[in-house]
Amino acid sequence: MERLSPSDLDRVLRFVGEIAAVEQLSEFPVRVLKGLKRLIPCDLVGYNEINPTGGQGLMVLDPLSLDRSGLEGQMAFQRLVKQHPVLQYHARTGDGRALRISDFLSRDEFHRLDLYAESFRLIGAEDQLAVALPSPPPLVIGLAFNRGRRNFSERDRQVLDLVRPHLAQAHRNAELRSQLAEMVVLLEGLADATDRAIVLLDQSRTVRRASRRAAALFAAHLGFRLAAGKSLPAIIEAWLTQTGRPETLEDNQTPGQPLVVEGGHGRLVIRFLPRGEIGEYDALLVEQARDQTEVGPLSRLSSREREVLSWVSRGKTNPQIAAILSLSAGTVQKHLEHIYDKLGVRTRAAAAVALAGGAAALWSGLATTSDDKGQ
Repeated sequence: MERLSPSDLDRVLRFVGEIAAVEQLSEFPVRVLKGLKRLIPCDLVGYNEINPTGGQGLMVLDPLSLDRSGLEGQMAFQRLVKQHPVLQYHARTGDGRALRISDFLSRDEFHRLDLYAESFRLIGAEDQLAVALPSPPPLVIGLAFNRGRRNFSERDRQVLDLVRPHLAQAHRNAELRSQLAEMVVLLEGLADATDRAIVLLDQSRTVRRASRRAAALFAAHLGFRLAAGKSLPAIIEAWLTQTGRPETLEDNQTPGQPLVVEGGHGRLVIRFLPRGEIGEYDALLVEQARDQTEVGPLSRLSSREREVLSWVSRGKTNPQIAAILSLSAGTVQKHLEHIYDKLGVRTRAAAAVALAGGAAALWSGLATTSDDKGQ
């Protein structure tokens, strides 16, 4: 096996730094393709999200413009994807390493395929080097390099295999950032609602936004005027320091206990909702204590589902939650599906916001259920 040159390794390092900065999943294909084309020169490079059984999916190309025959070839590719040897191998085995069509088929065998006649021939591609990123089956997320000659080298393969785990992590980070951006939008909408008492904090624990209900409760119970740009009262600052930031909490700890403030206007309960690992805002959920039992959708969750949802709200991935709770990733996914059904939501972000809306009952029960492994 040939060794990569220092200049190749330098280009790889620069590329890894570039893709780590991708913020949104919608930006990922275009940003990644531009960098990859510099690493592995080719005539056409594509990002594909394909269902190998049905062929429908997302395709992004660089260069973006194709002539009429190229567009016809792109459409035919989705229809004839079952003939693609590399994509089918990636889908069947889950082994996403870099492979060429020429690793599976001779030039004559490739030319006899409808896939070549109706797709690859029209875009002028005689060979393709492709790699797959982790994805839920049957979806295959692939990056494919096309050339008009069969001359992809072992150097090209090594470079692509070297950056593949970084591509996978960058894709996952962009996915999480997108989910958390959705959560931020929902939280901001929640903060604007008059019937929710919520305070959004930036990374320095300065008030970013507060709902009118939260401002009224702070004024009545603490004699404190909440406003954007202000620091929090000393009692809450001290409690937050004790509660801990997400990065200072051990993975096997449950979220901190609420702050309870007794006063002449009754009992004020404040709970801390961390922003998670990549998010933008922390949140304080504020309410006057009530003696009634929670009756909303959260009351239908089992204790294990409540644990899973609490870690989702902190930005943990399914594998991380599985490790924390000593479960399999598949079991965590099943719990999430049940949570979505019971809460009437479809995304992790929406489930976390549902938690924000009903966190009083949920978090108060976590302390007594976190050791329950029988659910």
